[in-house]
Amino acid sequence: MSPTEQRLFSATQIAKAGSILRDTSSSADKVEWAMRVLDNFRALHAEPLNVFQNTLRARLKKLELEDAIVAQRIKRKPTILEKLQRFRSMRLDQMDDIGGIRAIVGSMAELQKLRELYTAGSHRLLHEMQRVDDYIATPKSSGYRGIHLVFRYQTKKEDKAGYNGLRIEMQLRTQLQHTWATAVETFEAFMGEKFKSSQGAQEWLDFFALVSSAFALKEKQVPLPEHALLTRQELAHKIKQQADELQVGLIMKSFSLAANNLAPRYRQKGGLALMIFDSVTKSANVTIYHKDHYDLAYEAYVREEQRSSQESTRQVVLVKMDSIQKLEKAYPNYFARLKDFQTELNHIFSWCA
Repeated sequence: MSPTEQRLFSATQIAKAGSILRDTSSSADKVEWAMRVLDNFRALHAEPLNVFQNTLRARLKKLELEDAIVAQRIKRKPTILEKLQRFRSMRLDQMDDIGGIRAIVGSMAELQKLRELYTAGSHRLLHEMQRVDDYIATPKSSGYRGIHLVFRYQTKKEDKAGYNGLRIEMQLRTQLQHTWATAVETFEAFMGEKFKSSQGAQEWLDFFALVSSAFALKEKQVPLPEHALLTRQELAHKIKQQADELQVGLIMKSFSLAANNLAPRYRQKGGLALMIFDSVTKSANVTIYHKDHYDLAYEAYVREEQRSSQESTRQVVLVKMDSIQKLEKAYPNYFARLKDFQTELNHIFSWCA
């Protein structure tokens, strides 16, 4: 089967499939058809992604940035469905980031050089550049920073013409920006929140936003607007206070403890972990439950939550194991990144002096 024959559905059909999947009242038959469309549409992005990866690696080599980290992924179906629900007017066929590739470089100087190789006239690709989102000059409200380049794949090869028009998003980050993003992903997975989407407990959202601004100052970039008038020392004091109140250091240690104690059978079959943190004893207790014992796990969670409401030094989290499994797939070295995050926090705390 040739590549062009792999495009089984038109843009109109793909858009219709997105509308069906967004509508919770859609019939089972319609959903089944829409999922077939989505599966085909996702699979189409593999070829353009490989093309972009090869070009990216060649350009990194040209810049002598061969130590840069390159990763690519096709957006997971649950994440696509969630995005369709969150952005009601979004068309599935126009979703920018179903095919995503990322380059992580060592510094802002390296990032700017790489960006220029894609945006400067003489170096531009045949592919149509649709948009440049500079989340370093204008960070997201969550604190996310990075450069996103959105392309529409274009080729003159007849046997590849079926891929024309597919969108690929390229993310450019520094190591420090990636450390922040990975930490947010990790806390999300373990705590069952959606910090990336600015959803969740406000004190945690505030903490990550503060840390992002401190990281920005470290890279000589702009902080979030709400932190623009804070001195480096004032910012560090706020972060230290938040970190102490939220028991950030202890919680990160418990993440490692939880993951190290998860037997493979729980990861594969979707167990649950009840994690209890105590800031006085500096301890973290993890109890693993089989997925069939959800009621027992939830009863224990409610019981410990009630106790925690009377003891402010304790925090309780119930996490599904599949969220940790997803995290490991997205960030195989996420514990190393958490250590980097703690190291960077300690550096920020030194600004308090």
